[in-house]
Amino acid sequence: MSDMLTKLGIDWKLFIAQLFNFLILFFILKTFAWKPILEALEGRRKKIAQGIENSELAQEKLETIDIQKERVITEARIKASQIIEESKAKAEKIRAEKNKITQQEIDKQIAEAKVKIKTAQEASYQALQNDLANLITDATGKVIQNIDIRQQDKLVQEAIKDLQKS
Repeated sequence: MSDMLTKLGIDWKLFIAQLFNFLILFFILKTFAWKPILEALEGRRKKIAQGIENSELAQEKLETIDIQKERVITEARIKASQIIEESKAKAEKIRAEKNKITQQEIDKQIAEAKVKIKTAQEASYQALQNDLANLITDATGKVIQNIDIRQQDKLVQEAIKDLQKS
């Protein structure tokens, strides 16, 4: 067998020495390097797994936040619509109250104007009656100079009564 190794160009003493060196090197690497490398790889694997998990959690939180955002926006729109409707109702109520107050003031002014007109009419009517009575007195005085003052007053009163009936 050693002949065969020699024919192949392998020195069996050198081969055993290299094999022994390899086994020593393998044992040293396994003891001092292999374990730290495996631990480093395991730590990296855990960090990657944690990163993926954190990414999934962040995605879930983002989706939850999006849902909450939409809900808040919807609630805000509903509240804004309610505020607008309430404002419109208040504005309509205020407008109706102002219209009512304005109508009351107009009615009051119309009533006052009617009273003033009626007073003016009565004053004019009274003045007209007095003027007419004076005219009648003057006219009857000229026509009837012989009638005494009591009879003249009586005739004037009868003429006024006839005018009032007309």
